[in-house]
Amino acid sequence: MALKKIDLSTKKINRVCFLNPQGYVQTPPPLGKTDTGGQTIYVLQLAEALGKKNIKVDIITRQFDNQPQEEQVSPNVKIVRIPAGGNEFVAKEKMYELMPEWVENFMQYIEKTRKRYDIIHSHYWDGGYAGVLLKKMLDIPHIHTPHTLGKAKKMELAIEETPVQKLKPSYRYHVRIAIEQRIINDADAVIVLCETTRIQILHYYMADFEKLHVIFPGIDVSYFSPKPSAADKKVKFEPNSILTMSRVVPAKGLDRLIDAVALLKNKIPFHVYMGGDITQGTISNEEKNARLQIELLIKKYHMEKYVTFLGQTDHNEFLPAYYRKADIFCLPARYEPFGLTTLEAMACGTTPLVSSVAGSREVIIDGLNGFIINSHDRKQLADQIFNLLKNKTLLKKVSENASFTIKEHYSWDKIVEKFITLYKRMI
Repeated sequence: MALKKIDLSTKKINRVCFLNPQGYVQTPPPLGKTDTGGQTIYVLQLAEALGKKNIKVDIITRQFDNQPQEEQVSPNVKIVRIPAGGNEFVAKEKMYELMPEWVENFMQYIEKTRKRYDIIHSHYWDGGYAGVLLKKMLDIPHIHTPHTLGKAKKMELAIEETPVQKLKPSYRYHVRIAIEQRIINDADAVIVLCETTRIQILHYYMADFEKLHVIFPGIDVSYFSPKPSAADKKVKFEPNSILTMSRVVPAKGLDRLIDAVALLKNKIPFHVYMGGDITQGTISNEEKNARLQIELLIKKYHMEKYVTFLGQTDHNEFLPAYYRKADIFCLPARYEPFGLTTLEAMACGTTPLVSSVAGSREVIIDGLNGFIINSHDRKQLADQIFNLLKNKTLLKKVSENASFTIKEHYSWDKIVEKFITLYKRMI
């Protein structure tokens, strides 16, 4: 059934409430820290894009580590930190336990500041759970973006080396999936980042198709572009460089890349650069174990001279420079609902190799502006890397097509209008 025609010109969105309890939500975000990656960037950049359209956005997150309660990001965008559960960092898998207290404290903040919101837009299942509670209290529409899905993640990670029985205690699937179903039932609309996620929701959950809306993420093309900056002169990459940029967790499949490039050791020169926080004491046990596995693989293949860990990479001038300096960007994920780094790399003119399970593959026409790979097949991944590094003409052409694709179709200025239209339909 088609949506009813509504005169949206008479409707105005004044202030939106983003719910994103997890991670280090700050500007710039410390990318690579636990629970701080693509979702954080997405939330901040969507808020900024709305702010440029004269819509006020409060990003509501959890306060910890003695952070200030408020942080002004731009004239119309503010981060508001609400305390719950003490002053220590809490991993996203445990965040749901704090949501009733967090929501209660947020309600006190609303009463104190007398703010009025037109829309709740929640992110991930912890934010979605809070959104369910707040919708009843504030009596305003609730829109939810899941970012990842518990049922889909459980199925994808169980396919390979990670048995479900080992994942259950850390990922809390039994709780998560039940809460996700409640969120989907309760939300007035669900925004997903790609068609793959919409299909997964319909497959794994009871869902009303008309509630589900696909809106791809946007990219700040003035920041992520092929045009070099002063930072490019400071970044020294080896020839035939391969870049990954992600948190160091099993789902990202970084071990798959190490397995693949080990097959190329005596065939062609190359160097792998891995972005992501690997500092002991600031990462989770899951990340420590994933890092240890990668280090063991590097030693096993005697590849210490072929791999460089870039460490934590803030969303600053060096990130676009890293993309521009790399010949290939690789996303070898086991599970990746989207993969915003794919679009960032493409915008900078870097040829992407993207896992066939990643949602960001939907922006790629295989062989034209990037390549879709079965990253479970290490030999196929190795062969694709080898062919591209040998064929610089193809590499250059694909990189040009990649940057053109993002500039023409995925700039935030164009994407944000879709959100505003949906918001207006909900009020």
